Amino acid sequence: MRGTVSIIIGAIVGSIVFFIMAFIANLISPTPPELMDPSTPEAVAERVASTSTYTWFTTIIGLSIGSFLGGLLGARITHSSIFKVTLGIGIILSLWAFYTFYVVYPEALWVPAAMLISIFIFTYLGGLAYAKKNKGKA
Repeated sequence: MRGTVSIIIGAIVGSIVFFIMAFIANLISPTPPELMDPSTPEAVAERVASTSTYTWFTTIIGLSIGSFLGGLLGARITHSSIFKVTLGIGIILSLWAFYTFYVVYPEALWVPAAMLISIFIFTYLGGLAYAKKNKGKA
């Protein structure tokens, strides 16, 4: 039960951090609302073409930070089976990469691919950071 709770809370924290970073990035470099319609191929193509590299990198960095903090918190809650917990958190957070691919940037494959890689690396690093810090205390 503790493992399941830690996975859910870790994924929620990771998603919240990701949303905060995306909100800040959108304040700095907003996307015009008319380009946010995923059902119009022309709008999607124009959105991908007009998206700055800054926006792509802040998306990946925001999800990486959220993954790290989610993994750290998940490991702190569970205190054991850190690999399983961080893997579970990573699987849930990977839904954002699939969403990004299918809805937001379907023509820029490197963005969701980088998101997937960073999710699993940083989630595990968050759990590993907690485990190393508390190795002698458990």
